[in-house]
Amino acid sequence: MLTTIFLLAILFFCIFLLNIIRALYFHPLSNLPGPKIWVAFPITRFIALSQGRLETKMRDFHKRYGEVVRFGPNEVSFITAQAWKDIYGHGHRQLPKVLHSTSNPSDIISANDADHSRLRMSLAHAFSAKGLQSQEPIITKYVDLLIEKLRIIAASPIPEADMVKWYNLTTFDILGDLAFGEPFGGLESSKYHYWVSTIFQAIRGMSLVSFKDAYPFLFRILSLFVDSKSLMSARKRQIEFSRATIQKRLQFQGDRECTDFIDSMLRQRGDSNNEITEEELEANSNVLVIGGSETTATLLSGITYWLLRTPHAMEKLTREIRSAMKTEKHITISSTANLPYMLACLKEALRIYPPAPSGQQRITLGPGPTNISGYVVPRNTKVSVHQYAAYQSPMNFYAPDKFMPERWLEDARDDLSSPFYNDNRDILQPFSVGPRNCIGRELAYSESRVILARVLWSFDLKFHEKSGEWDKQRSYLLWEKPPLICKLKLSDKDIWRTAHET
Repeated sequence: MLTTIFLLAILFFCIFLLNIIRALYFHPLSNLPGPKIWVAFPITRFIALSQGRLETKMRDFHKRYGEVVRFGPNEVSFITAQAWKDIYGHGHRQLPKVLHSTSNPSDIISANDADHSRLRMSLAHAFSAKGLQSQEPIITKYVDLLIEKLRIIAASPIPEADMVKWYNLTTFDILGDLAFGEPFGGLESSKYHYWVSTIFQAIRGMSLVSFKDAYPFLFRILSLFVDSKSLMSARKRQIEFSRATIQKRLQFQGDRECTDFIDSMLRQRGDSNNEITEEELEANSNVLVIGGSETTATLLSGITYWLLRTPHAMEKLTREIRSAMKTEKHITISSTANLPYMLACLKEALRIYPPAPSGQQRITLGPGPTNISGYVVPRNTKVSVHQYAAYQSPMNFYAPDKFMPERWLEDARDDLSSPFYNDNRDILQPFSVGPRNCIGRELAYSESRVILARVLWSFDLKFHEKSGEWDKQRSYLLWEKPPLICKLKLSDKDIWRTAHET
């Protein structure tokens, strides 16, 4: 009996060793550079992911190995502009997305190509220029409330605010109103709604899903030491809340002046080929709230931090806003689109601190290999452009670890003597490209411009030493943001406004 077990163990070890040798030296991808330990032992990738260190590891790998990195037996990452087109772009058959066990085929992210087109068509009106114009009063209402709350803090004995929290409360209230027909009440109560709190828990849990799919047995053992019941209970309450809120919103169909997401999706009712089911309404409302609020709040938090750490940029942007906007009422979606330095600051924030830092993986199709950025990639390979690594690479940007909005101004593009002249600006695609790019791009930009302009018009922000290492963050597919404490002082503009109102 012991001899049999010993022989089986030897056989298992030999097979294991042969698989490692094949992966390293005889695999079709063995010619691509990358960390051999990750290729030989792919569990190391999931360990880095579970520790929140995958993004920094990928950044370091690309700095060491170059524009293409093989970081798993069948996983390859690129950081070139051409790779965006070859993997995600138009003009060729779409490479299928890598889905996980928790992927919901009813939502626009995980849907197949046919359903994705139908869902995207149903949302097109809400995200059109006309739809955005009708939504501006909703955005303004919650930004007004944000500024009102911050004014109270600025006038208090301890004028300090956690801007991560306040940006999250604002964006979740805006998206809650647009997706569910009512806000989460975060700004009114100055607290997170339980639905929003479960989102933060779920985002960290998402990083374990790929580990669970790859190593179900090990995950089962790990789950014995992890409290998953509270997360499951919170997730159940979240689904129940969404369903009840959607049903409530459906009772008031057509009563709103603006075009919200539900109204847009319901326009397809009566069309048997394109009609949206209630399950799809619920799934996509959830996705739009999470995707539209968390990422926008992350962008606003990031740009606020980097402006505070770069005083000349903060001064220049503040001066641009206050010079162009005589009163608060002049700060609108359209007026803030004409502030070149603000647009440059937003692009630079998206570069140095992308809200979705990972790579969205696709699978190469057969029967033959796929050409990606000049590299021949065999079928059934998971490929992606890793955003954080691409934007932090000196191959793409001058001084990539510095916040320098000037790199996005027209002078930098045209002046041969500019240190930014050779920057690879086309690599910056924070909303992705191709038929599955982010439908909420303009809404996110519009929200960010208006919120940032209103905050910098009304307040002088000062850096607080409590947030000195704020940018040293872990990432679980999205950044795990600590509090960003700022000192608030009413600006001269706001003091003048108050004096004339009274």
